[in-house]
Amino acid sequence: MSRIVVILMMISSVILFADDLDVLLDKYQSESELSKKTKDENGGHLIIFTRDDLERMQVETLKDVLKSIRFFRYLENRIGEPDLLNIDPVLYSSKSVRVYLNDNELVLPITGSGFLMFGNIDMDFIDHVEVYEGFPSFDFGIEPATIVVRLYSKVASRDSGTRIKFLGASHTSNKENIYTAGQSDELSFFAYANHSQNKQEKYSVEGNTIARDITMKHFYGSLSKANYKIELNALRMEHDGFLGLLPVEVPKSTNMQRDFVNASFASKFQDESLTLNISYIYADGEYEANYSTPVYGLFSTMQQEYDSDILTAILQKKIKLDVHTLSIGLQYRYKLFKFDEVKYDGVPSTQQQKYDHENIYSLFVEDSILLNTNSLLGISLMQQYYERNKAMKNESVTQWRLSYIYSTKSFVSKTFVARQEFIPEPFMTAEAHFGNPELNSEKYLAITQEFSYSKENTLSKFIFGYSKTKGFLVSDSSGVVQNSSKDLKAHYAAVGFSYFFRKKDKLELQVDYTHLDVPGSRDILNHYNYLARVINTYGKFDIFNEIIINSGFENLDTGYDYSAGVKYRATPDLHFGLKGENIFNQGLSRKYYYDLPTSNAQFEVPVVEQKFMISMEYLF
Repeated sequence: MSRIVVILMMISSVILFADDLDVLLDKYQSESELSKKTKDENGGHLIIFTRDDLERMQVETLKDVLKSIRFFRYLENRIGEPDLLNIDPVLYSSKSVRVYLNDNELVLPITGSGFLMFGNIDMDFIDHVEVYEGFPSFDFGIEPATIVVRLYSKVASRDSGTRIKFLGASHTSNKENIYTAGQSDELSFFAYANHSQNKQEKYSVEGNTIARDITMKHFYGSLSKANYKIELNALRMEHDGFLGLLPVEVPKSTNMQRDFVNASFASKFQDESLTLNISYIYADGEYEANYSTPVYGLFSTMQQEYDSDILTAILQKKIKLDVHTLSIGLQYRYKLFKFDEVKYDGVPSTQQQKYDHENIYSLFVEDSILLNTNSLLGISLMQQYYERNKAMKNESVTQWRLSYIYSTKSFVSKTFVARQEFIPEPFMTAEAHFGNPELNSEKYLAITQEFSYSKENTLSKFIFGYSKTKGFLVSDSSGVVQNSSKDLKAHYAAVGFSYFFRKKDKLELQVDYTHLDVPGSRDILNHYNYLARVINTYGKFDIFNEIIINSGFENLDTGYDYSAGVKYRATPDLHFGLKGENIFNQGLSRKYYYDLPTSNAQFEVPVVEQKFMISMEYLF
């Protein structure tokens, strides 16, 4: 009954605000939208959240948009960190999900991806979001990916002045931030600072109280002059470790802290056809867990510290020759990491990690061939060499990708075929306890197809694909990572429909299906996701309604997440917002093991907790 009530509320919202259709909405928004200038249709199957979408949906964190994208759902691992591809509640699975802020990859050298730290980043300084699925273009970065999330920061040309924001939410959660921007004839700058406390429900498991509270402090700044840009991005996270790193016992208390600092320099030459990007990242952290009874009968406290450095340099040249557009890139990445400083009951462990640095050399060539006015053929090739110290073997891998895009005024067809090879990351190979230095790479082969058709004020999409992974990584009975002898296979399909009404409003409907044959799983997994979203503007009010229904996930219960919000623009400079997430508290929930190998005891919590929030923002 409650589902019917929700759907009726959304339909009535459409009827109420659609009685007076204005000029039909351009489906890509206006030319001033930065998303229109940065998107790459050849990059993969693209999902865009424009500036207008983010503001009217009152998007506070990246989780607010990732929980609704097709084929995937926002998930978290056992220590409460974002893990979009997690099908195993013990391992971290999202090493192939790449996150970029403008042109810089936010990467952690130990896990291979910065998604676990930035998958739920605050969004008040972000202009728009692009999500590329289907083994995206090599043009994006030095290492291959299955999903690329590109975040684009606000810029002085659109946001000159100063804005402050305050937000209060359930469980005394809060957020405060400020940004200021300005420009002159030669220089432009943007600076942003944020503090947030996300406090969530506390739970009692085996007599211990566990929590998922997170405190974030974040700074971002950029300085631009002509074709040169300097950026600084710094983040500190302090949060509870939830059920702890070890799935064998419920901890009495856990604490984690992570620090991340990224400084980058970008420049463009030769009419912007030659680009140079240099990025340096320092990341460190510490983890502590205390147990009521000794784990394995050996220790009651565990402490671990890590620190890492990463340097990336990318030189890229674009060349136009008749019908060919060549993109050639030389890329280098250096990783240094240390995470074997582990103490049990205060006594340092004698086990050492198996290597501590690696050099990655990469060369890629991409040729986009304009066959005729309607057809574009893309051929991409990337060669990589991984050089490691100590007893680790070096690796040389080849990636290739083919794309074909056919487009008319109202119809677009995209075909992508890709073969990629993912080298296991340090936490899988170098870790002293469960790491395996003999791991082989995971080999992915995928073919995907997209059709889209637009007519007047509607846009329809149909996407389907197949992928196979050889050497998929799994944990054996002792917790050591191994290559599976069986392939992971996936079939997936999605249908989406958008109806643009009035001047800016829209209704979005989406259904997607994923069939997984996972090595080590007892069952064939079938995931179904349903989405209905309405975004309206009526007078001074922006109104947002969204329902997401998920079913069929292993270790997950069927759930529906209804979220809604209203934003009141009292003046052009003063806005008030009210929003509820998972309003009926029926959203997707996640199960975690906590008593392996003694039993298969699991604990279940909602992925997105019920939350109500009120906000105020003022521009001056």
